[in-house]
Amino acid sequence: MRIPRPSIPAPAPVERAFCCAWDEASRSVLDPAERAALATLDRWLADPHVPYALLHGPRASRRAVVAAHLVRAQHEGTARAAHLVPVGPDLRLERDLVALLTSRLRVGYAGGSPRWLRWRIAKEHLRVGPTEAEPPLLLAITDVEEAEPLVAWPALFSAIGPRIKVLATVEGDDAAARAWLPRLGFDPARTRIHPLPARPWPAPGDPAEILATAGAASAKLLGLLSVAYGRLREDEITTALGVPIEGALAGVEPLIAAVEGTYAFRSNAARREVEERLDRDTRDASLRRLLSLPPDGYPCAYVRAHLEQAAAPLQAFAALVTEEHLARWMARPEAYLGFVADLERVRRHAVEALPMGHEIVALAVRAALVEASVNSYADREDDDAPVGVEPMTRRTPIADARDQARALTALGAAMTAGPARAEVLAWAEDAARRIPKADFRGDAFLSLAEAVRGEARYAFAQEALAAFRTTENAEERAHQMLVATEALPPEEGVAVAREALRSLRDGAGDPGDIEVFARHFPRAVAEALWPDAEALPGPARARALAALARVLGDPERVRAAFAAVEQHLEPYDLAEHWTLARLVPFLDAPEARRAATLAPQFGEHAAELFEGLIPHLRAFGDPAEDLLEALSVASRVRALARSLPFAAEPARLRARIDEAVRKAEPLDRYGLLFDVGPWFAATGDSDAVLAWIAPLGDAHHQVALSFLARHDPAHAPELTRRALSLALRLGADEPDRLLELLPLARYFPPEGAVAALGLLLDALAADVRSAALAGDGVSLVKLAPLIAAIAGDDGLAGAAREVVQVAAWFP
Repeated sequence: MRIPRPSIPAPAPVERAFCCAWDEASRSVLDPAERAALATLDRWLADPHVPYALLHGPRASRRAVVAAHLVRAQHEGTARAAHLVPVGPDLRLERDLVALLTSRLRVGYAGGSPRWLRWRIAKEHLRVGPTEAEPPLLLAITDVEEAEPLVAWPALFSAIGPRIKVLATVEGDDAAARAWLPRLGFDPARTRIHPLPARPWPAPGDPAEILATAGAASAKLLGLLSVAYGRLREDEITTALGVPIEGALAGVEPLIAAVEGTYAFRSNAARREVEERLDRDTRDASLRRLLSLPPDGYPCAYVRAHLEQAAAPLQAFAALVTEEHLARWMARPEAYLGFVADLERVRRHAVEALPMGHEIVALAVRAALVEASVNSYADREDDDAPVGVEPMTRRTPIADARDQARALTALGAAMTAGPARAEVLAWAEDAARRIPKADFRGDAFLSLAEAVRGEARYAFAQEALAAFRTTENAEERAHQMLVATEALPPEEGVAVAREALRSLRDGAGDPGDIEVFARHFPRAVAEALWPDAEALPGPARARALAALARVLGDPERVRAAFAAVEQHLEPYDLAEHWTLARLVPFLDAPEARRAATLAPQFGEHAAELFEGLIPHLRAFGDPAEDLLEALSVASRVRALARSLPFAAEPARLRARIDEAVRKAEPLDRYGLLFDVGPWFAATGDSDAVLAWIAPLGDAHHQVALSFLARHDPAHAPELTRRALSLALRLGADEPDRLLELLPLARYFPPEGAVAALGLLLDALAADVRSAALAGDGVSLVKLAPLIAAIAGDDGLAGAAREVVQVAAWFP
């Protein structure tokens, strides 16, 4: 009985490969040994404790045919859903296998990049498995040795659900089969291994005999198909051979399967028999013919695989990260699915080649940015379309000028002075001028002002001010003008600050808001605003004077500001609590003691004030024990830790803190680490802090190490290396762990820096490119210190050049 072939919504080449394998199995009649193997696999399906099976045998054994018959048998009933994944002459690359797996397992899935699809397959379908309302699943993967070497099998099959069975077939004896278990992610204790005996080649199907008697054109055809990674069209074969295909097929038809005008070997075994009999010159000539075909045909789909097979220099892969290569892919049935697969592999090859030079860093960055861009543009509107063949839309710009400016400014700011840095900042300036929204444009120019000095700094600040002056909301405009004063020429900064304060005072907003922006004020601005602040009414006066006193640091001004705060203090007002807390470090002893009497008015927030006041009082020689006794253990520990820089006997104080912390539970100690750690680390005593959390796991230790490294200059290199090792071990699913360490990238060992860059570029590529340039997650802005550590100024300049060039691809 002929069983109807299942239909699958997959890209055309993938669907064709499946159909060819199914039809080949349908024409085959099993011999006794093969029927015995099929019976063994039937019993395996009935065993709930053995989810994996491996069918192996010599080259001529029909392992794939047996597997296909097992799948076909399941289609006769409804007890089990069964899917065939035929790795073969026309389905060898990871992108094709992922597309087929996705199409077979998740028919209604909405698409995505190969890497993301692989993750979804593993996480959502194979590891969870069918629900009780669905039939159990059989997945049969044939001839896994035919797949390209970098196929990530273990990521798919190392953990599968309880109602899933996975069968793989492989060439070789029992030892060769067992060597495949870890490569596939199969658990040896839960794998059934079954051999198939050798089988004679069918007459007249012996590849060696056919090749020996083939004419020149036929031998060239066999050589061409034996080294090809996919099926060849008739016109491609005619072009490569220079003769019509009919003449070349004469005498070799038993080895060749023709499907929809395309040609490939009928079996993997026959292909490999022919390939192994080619001498080097013949093989090289066949490869040259393949790769000299029109670039929108076979070379588009498979040139990357051939470059990998030949271990080509990395520069050769750069041609795969171009607009031309994208355009060729978008004209093919596989569409962007194939292009993104090429990008992913080029990026990983580039990272593996580091640290070879700045060109390699630039190539890795380009591939990541382009992949993120393509992911953003993919727009699946037809749920019935083959997986991976979504249209591309350019309705929404993703490389907006604001994010370009932010990325370019960050890269330029990380460079040392020179022509290259000037060029990168010029690109950032050009992007800033193209930002349509005035306040964003002003922010971009202020960032540029922070990156330069002298007249250039003033010029960028004036550009920012001009943009801010167009803001319609008067309060927002005043706030933006206050921020700009930091980079303006002194006289202009004073005039602008006064204008902004006058606007707030006259009704545009709360004039006390200058408290938020005072950290941006040069001393001249703070001096000039003092008389204006003294004239403000009520609480606004207190907040403004406190902010200006912090900038000026003058004791008399601080006392005047504190008096204003005392006069206008409102119980439980958190804004005034914040004002007083920020003024505390500037108070003299009498004012600090008076502040302690005010603190209880803020209720539950009083402890935060005491934690700031106690170290300050101890610095004046006041032990403040009365204030300490009123605090909880955690608040007391924090206050004592902040007192360490002023302690007459720091060792005794550290011992007191250590004793208090050790009485807490490990997780509570971990929470205290972030308050106490900086003060211990500043004295080089990070080991004591780490000892507190010794019972906790690697994840807690990694965070602690990275935190302490930022506060312990003497031990920062060693702490950073330890933190990086743990962050890398914890895997690619938590890139935030690596992001926390990037400000310390100068301490990364070379191999750790490269591994970190690879993981972070993976995460960057998975995001939309606007976020990849300057987003909250992994972005090029955040990667600047790591690129600088690996490739220096040249690497930063190369990454900046890619921002400009890739943005031109996707306007």
